[in-house]
Amino acid sequence: MANIALREMIRALRSDSPGIGLKKLTAQIKAVLPDDLAPEKKTVKEVCQHLDDENQPAAQTKPRDHTFYSRTKAAFEMFRDAERAYLLAFDKAKVRSVTRNPDAPDWFAASQLRHHFEILLTLRGKKPCTLAAMNPGYEMINGMVLQCPAPMMDQYELESYGFTLRYLTHDVLTEQLMHPGFKGGWIFADKHSEKWDKVEDIFLLPHPGRRNREDAVGEALGYPMPGGNGVVRIIDNTETSELERIAGEEVDSVIGMEFFCIRCNGEKLMMLHKYFVECKVAIKDIGIDLDVDTEGL
Repeated sequence: MANIALREMIRALRSDSPGIGLKKLTAQIKAVLPDDLAPEKKTVKEVCQHLDDENQPAAQTKPRDHTFYSRTKAAFEMFRDAERAYLLAFDKAKVRSVTRNPDAPDWFAASQLRHHFEILLTLRGKKPCTLAAMNPGYEMINGMVLQCPAPMMDQYELESYGFTLRYLTHDVLTEQLMHPGFKGGWIFADKHSEKWDKVEDIFLLPHPGRRNREDAVGEALGYPMPGGNGVVRIIDNTETSELERIAGEEVDSVIGMEFFCIRCNGEKLMMLHKYFVECKVAIKDIGIDLDVDTEGL
């Protein structure tokens, strides 16, 4: 079976450019992947043939029972460890390109560029999708997707439970004119989510020239009270401790999730903390020590 991410990248590129030749398609893929992950033309051809096979049986959706619950725990742990290892393997040049700080420590990317907590919330139904895009760059993000969520989805058969991994070949623009948008990024999404239609509309359906409202983007990503200039961070203390153990020194707090929301206090701030508590309840069997940082409000 082809890597799920490679399959979805090829599917999206062919849909974006109907009739594209095998040579050009292979060149496009190689241009945005690390050299060690770039497929040969033979592999691309095999994936295309698989996608063209009209006799494949329709996928059956499995029930989300107790087996699914334990499976998502194992899937998360696999992704978390793989993502940490992937980011820690960055050489000094990659780390410096991420932060533009010549003195950045080797563990910087593994503390600041994580998706593991959002993936967990998506698996547990507290978030409709997880976005991986732009920073630190297409090649690095694509490498992460091919080596971390794609094997996780394959090993734990997550597509059969209604999860999907999608490559964005079209513009997904925001109200911020200076923001380049999310073209070239990836979405890991739960098609059973009540916000699946919003995920589709914002990220997966082309809307040439449309600039999406910040609050609409935030809602599709499942952030509480989206829109505004307030910044909230959820800190993963457990992963911070593990990173310190590996690095053998003190590290910056690992950011599990960072999002914009409306600036608030009083009752609305209580709503934000309620969301935080709900997240902790949804993942209580995982054993993660979390803090919420609302100083950006």
